[in-house]
Parts: sequence; C-alpha cells; structure tokens
Amino acid sequence: MSADDPTPDKTLTYRGKAIVRAIGTILLTACALMVVLGVTMFSNSLHGLRYATYWSWCFLITTAAIIVALWDMLMLRRVSKQTRRQLFREQFMTPDFVEKLQKKSVDKRQ
Repeated sequence: MSADDPTPDKTLTYRGKAIVRAIGTILLTACALMVVLGVTMFSNSLHGLRYATYWSWCFLITTAAIIVALWDMLMLRRVSKQTRRQLFREQFMTPDFVEKLQKKSVDKRQ
C-alpha cells in the first residue's frame, strides 16, 4: 500500500508533513522561550531599540509559526479532498452506475 491509499486506520498524511510539523514546533518553542525570557530575565536589560528589536523578532517568529500552521491546514484539506474523491470513485463509480449516468446524459441531449 502506498501513502496515497485511503484506509480507515491511517491518518491523513502528505509528503513533508513531519518537516512542516517539526518547523512549527521549533517556531512555537522559540516564541514561548522568547516570551518567558523577555518577561523574566531580560526585562531589566531591554530598553529602547533593544526592546523593539527583541519583541519584533518574537512577533516575526510567531507570525512564521502561524503561516506554517495555515500551510499544514491547507495541505491536510487538500489530502482530505483527494481522499474523499477517491473513496467516492471506489464506492459509487461501478460499471453499472457509470452506464446509467452515460444513458442519462445522452437522453438529456436528445
């Protein structure tokens, strides 16, 4: 069985899913660490330009994590749609059903 086969016991997957999830985890961890360190240890030393730079980087990392999460969501939606289409074809597109559809389309044209 390949990774594209829809089976009930498999979760939805796409190529590169582990990498995307690892990148998202790293970005979220970095953001959380920056928030904790910025509020506790670096709170006395962050003033002026350092303050703005530090929190700008934290914001950029958070934004990158959100973009990675949205990318992951879109890829899962795409795989889900492909899986649903494939299951529909397997379940309903029997030779008899296809023949009936073709007859209906011919009858409508006439």
